[in-house]
Amino acid sequence: MGRITIKNISTSLVSLYVPPKFNRELVPGRAIPITEDEYEDLTFDPGFMALVNGHYIKIDGVEDDRRVTIENNVFDKDVIEKMLVTNDVTAFARFIPNATIAEKESAVTLAVEHKVTNSGIVALIKKYCDVDVIDAIAKKHDAEEK
Repeated sequence: MGRITIKNISTSLVSLYVPPKFNRELVPGRAIPITEDEYEDLTFDPGFMALVNGHYIKIDGVEDDRRVTIENNVFDKDVIEKMLVTNDVTAFARFIPNATIAEKESAVTLAVEHKVTNSGIVALIKKYCDVDVIDAIAKKHDAEEK
């Protein structure tokens, strides 16, 4: 087995804690190396598994036969951001119906951050994430003015 890394692929702060010896916080985009023993300990933690299955974190460097889950269709922040910035409604429409909670949170955060007003993307976010992006952009703008 090579070097094992855990990367936060969401737009949220992720905390990993397995008592008594493992305690890390990962800001969005941060990757940390871990040992094989730490990996084994983490795989038995239900909170860690929820983060993996929710697509908040991604594990690299683990052989397929030892991998905790098969991470199909994981969309990290950069991929979501590219869809939003380029107004790729088709790709976004394929992505959002099956997105995990973390991916939906990232889509909303990035859409507001980049002030996305494309009606197709805004409608999809409203339908699948129940967030009015236009209203959120306006509220953010108002808060920044004060």
